[in-house]
Amino acid sequence: MEFSQVKYFIIAAQTQNLTKAAQILSITQSALSKSISNLEDELGVQLFDRAGKRVILNESGRKFLSHAINSVQELDIAVSAAQIRDERPVLLVGLFRYSEKFMHCLKSFAELFPSTIIQLDHLEITTFSLDTNKYDVLLFPQSPMFRKYKSEMVYSDPYLLAVHNSHPLADREAVRLKDVSAQRMIFIKHSDDQFDLPYHLCSGIGLHVMDDVFTNSYELQRWLISNNHGVGFVPQGGAESYRIDKNIALLPVTDEGLAPEVMIGFKRDKHISEIGKQFAEFARRHFDI
Repeated sequence: MEFSQVKYFIIAAQTQNLTKAAQILSITQSALSKSISNLEDELGVQLFDRAGKRVILNESGRKFLSHAINSVQELDIAVSAAQIRDERPVLLVGLFRYSEKFMHCLKSFAELFPSTIIQLDHLEITTFSLDTNKYDVLLFPQSPMFRKYKSEMVYSDPYLLAVHNSHPLADREAVRLKDVSAQRMIFIKHSDDQFDLPYHLCSGIGLHVMDDVFTNSYELQRWLISNNHGVGFVPQGGAESYRIDKNIALLPVTDEGLAPEVMIGFKRDKHISEIGKQFAEFARRHFDI
């Protein structure tokens, strides 16, 4: 059944005359007659009693008409809604690093500009070749691979050691890297040659560990630690799911070099949207940069 068949049927029912209905629809009378016949064949019932050029609804036709009108009206509304463009400003945000501080900044901005649509995309380290002009703002850890972005440091994000609460280290107030010697480590590995900072630091000091487990997901790392399969490092700014996990203890790490800077980068002035400019000004005030 086609939408046009239903509309043709409604006009024919309202005019009760195939000639007039065909004129209104700007089609030939034969085309209209064929359309109605095909509709009746599909339904398996006659909808009209015919008297020459006149067509009069029978009982089946009257029942079908009321539902057909409602359906056409609903479809017209749906089509109109789909064609209405949402003119609200859209702020495009790419996140290489989750940050509670940054999310608080976004929330404050949204309260100030409530009509703004904020699109948040989680980006993997392996997507560093993306078009820099796609996003109004990017948040990422300081790293040589991001040197092509025009950016400013917003804060440092120290790593914490996550251990099962039954682990011997769980009662410590703080730990050093040497304390994880001979432990089963769960490191974050973004790609074949991209590891998280703690792996490089542990390797750099020749730390001997019992075994290395690698995953590209902090959520999977959290699950492994929660089930006592090892210990691992997590950025403080992205440790919320670890904090609420009753099986996990989070410990500060006192070694230098485990508090990398988190950078914020904005689209260049000639490409940035108006709402992007407003957010850039707001973020610089918020982070005092």
